[in-house]
Amino acid sequence: MTNDRRPSDRRPRVAMLVANDVRLDSRVQKAAYSAAEAGYDVLLLGYEPSRKGRPSQPAFIGAAQVVRTGLHNKWQIAQWPLKDGGAPSLRLMPFRALSFASSLDYKLRRRIVQRIKEPGTGNGSVKHRAKELLWKAYFRDGDWRRTARHLLWLEASWAALIEEFEPDIIHAHDMHTPGIAVRVADRLGKQGKRPKVLYDAHEFVAGVSMPEQRRLAYVGLEGEYVRAADAVITVSPLLAEWLRDRYHLAELPGVVANAPMLHVPGDEHEDVSDADAPSLRRACGLADDVPLLVYSGAVSPMRGIATMVEGLPELPDVHMAVVRGADTEFTRALEKQAEQLGVRDRLHLVGYVAPHLVPQYLASADIGVIPILHTPNHEVALITKYYEYMHARLPIVVSDVQAMADFTRELGNGEVFTAGDAREYAQAVAKVLADRPAYAARYTDDLLAANSWEGQAEELSAVYARLSGRTPEPRTGVRAFGETDEPSA
Repeated sequence: MTNDRRPSDRRPRVAMLVANDVRLDSRVQKAAYSAAEAGYDVLLLGYEPSRKGRPSQPAFIGAAQVVRTGLHNKWQIAQWPLKDGGAPSLRLMPFRALSFASSLDYKLRRRIVQRIKEPGTGNGSVKHRAKELLWKAYFRDGDWRRTARHLLWLEASWAALIEEFEPDIIHAHDMHTPGIAVRVADRLGKQGKRPKVLYDAHEFVAGVSMPEQRRLAYVGLEGEYVRAADAVITVSPLLAEWLRDRYHLAELPGVVANAPMLHVPGDEHEDVSDADAPSLRRACGLADDVPLLVYSGAVSPMRGIATMVEGLPELPDVHMAVVRGADTEFTRALEKQAEQLGVRDRLHLVGYVAPHLVPQYLASADIGVIPILHTPNHEVALITKYYEYMHARLPIVVSDVQAMADFTRELGNGEVFTAGDAREYAQAVAKVLADRPAYAARYTDDLLAANSWEGQAEELSAVYARLSGRTPEPRTGVRAFGETDEPSA
């Protein structure tokens, strides 16, 4: 018999956890917004490194509440209740004890770590190599309890907030939070009713590019807790298969792709036909009849953008645009490469636009390119930019990384080339340019609807309903998507 204190007529509640400040995490923002619209009460907890002491005052994404904390847990629970009425009780004592113990251990480990350079971050000198060997000897197994102790301190900052919220589901986003979700859920289970845990695997942890010991820590963390979750979802079918096989999961994880919204609530005034709407072609200063390729997203050597530049000499009169943030050493290297190849006038570096405007911004290009090189994580990813190209109705030329290459061949919306092969890349581009309307015709309204966030949100709602055993009434009215200080009406 459980001691469930929750009234049966309340909306089911979802506590979401993410170890970042939420502001640039579109998947988390969309998940919180959509869950609240579907009728769930949502508390989204984020981590803000600069914040110490008490949590932030709540912000809102639609009807979802957003609270950010640092790693310290010195605030007074009685002064900041999250549930309606009532005062903190003895149930909070374990969380306070955890905070104290974690902080002492964290400080001790931190003193050691500060004297040892993490593998992959040194300058190659004998001194740094010696320190890295010492790190590997001390943290030889990548145990997250030793190499990622900050997660226990983050748990101490979040635990009482989750407990006071009394969730039905804890949605653990990304590699950092499944342990926190499972441990808090298990403690709550001893005091009442255990919430269900949903682990949302944003990427293939074993293939993430980061220093070795940190990566091993997160691999160990995921491996320890993924089977303790009540359900697992991820971002692509291939990653779902890899997770099932790697961890011997009883069932295949569900797929909720990080696709863009078809219609962004609160921005219905934006019109793609509006002469003032953002245009990539206009940003490049190009006429409508000039062939234009676009790469949009993170800029780094492993993204394969240099392959695009290398292929330009074989594509006469074709221009390419790179939509990126601030200029870096690598973007300057791209410019130098283009100059050496005699194609600098056909390389355009342009800025970002607001996320919800990206598809219409890109739509004036002719082809969207994803030239990324082979890494384990790239093999399983269906990146957000792929979906943005789709919603811009751009044919896609993609390297032969497995998930996106398979998807492209299945849809017939583009061509695949061998990663890093500039000649083969140029041939794929030329083939698409020669018959562009046929490739673009694959984008039916039904296909785009299924591959929109609205379609994916239905999948997420179905997972929530299965876990909670309830399907709440959706909220009425329309709330703007975007963070505000007050809940949207």
